[in-house]
Amino acid sequence: LHPERSLADAYNPLAMDPALVKAHDKLDRVVDKAFGADRKLTTERQRLEILFTRYAEMTAKKA
Repeated sequence: LHPERSLADAYNPLAMDPALVKAHDKLDRVVDKAFGADRKLTTERQRLEILFTRYAEMTAKKA
């Protein structure tokens, strides 16, 4: 939507376009669901916990 902005400007937490924030929230929900989250994840730690759990499940099946 704003090709004149650099990535640094676009992702400035104090000035992010609300449409960009909304788009990232929507994407996060889709990815979280794909990873198997049964609720909205709100932190990086929650996402990492699910990813490591899924990784352990996948590698255990191959062993």
